[in-house]
Amino acid sequence: MMWVLTSMTTLVLLVIALLIKDIAKVPAVARPASLSVRERPMAASSARPRHVAPSPSASAPRSRSALAQARHVTDPSSGLSYRLLSSPWRPGCPDGLNMPMFSWSAGESALAGHAFVAGSPVDWYGNACSGPLQQQFRYSGVTDLEPTAMSLVEALDLAYYSWVPHSRTLQDSSEIQVSGHPAWMVTFLMTYPDAPAQGLAWSSEAGAVVVVDRGVRQVPVLFYASVPDDLGPTDLGALIRSLRLGN
Repeated sequence: MMWVLTSMTTLVLLVIALLIKDIAKVPAVARPASLSVRERPMAASSARPRHVAPSPSASAPRSRSALAQARHVTDPSSGLSYRLLSSPWRPGCPDGLNMPMFSWSAGESALAGHAFVAGSPVDWYGNACSGPLQQQFRYSGVTDLEPTAMSLVEALDLAYYSWVPHSRTLQDSSEIQVSGHPAWMVTFLMTYPDAPAQGLAWSSEAGAVVVVDRGVRQVPVLFYASVPDDLGPTDLGALIRSLRLGN
């Protein structure tokens, strides 16, 4: 009897061992299937990369860098670069802003609407433009940053805004740095009290001027932005903080 029990116990243990062995094999069989499920979205994502988060591959940093460059304006003449605002903003400074006093080599703009000048409708743009400081603005060094920036605000007012009745309020005038270079920033607000009567789609316009010193015997860089309020909220501070000056 003891032999029979021993034999049966041995048989039961063998069966349990076989069951355990079979159970242990199940994950080994299931894992490849579960891995293949994860791989399918990755294979499909290669056809539509916009809908999938970047994978931690060597090409991902290059893709992010290329995307970042695509969303920036680069001014080869002055070496300045800055953020390109979202739609409806597009690369390019409005041609109408170029004149003997101001010459812009790069920028971005968005059509805000129309203003009536001498009874005729004129396209009015929001803009962020840059270029070398023109020679008629006297500049001999870093100590001239503030007076130069203030004189530029006056000149821009006469050149671009005098056609429409408005008032100007100074909001800030302070020293900043752009890529380690000394600079001066002036921000202001243009207000149009008779905007409806003038057919304007905006009642105010936020503006900024930044003059950046590039070093000894280098022409300073001028950055000018002006955004009518009908283009939606625009953080001029963030735009100014995005300024970078190359070598």
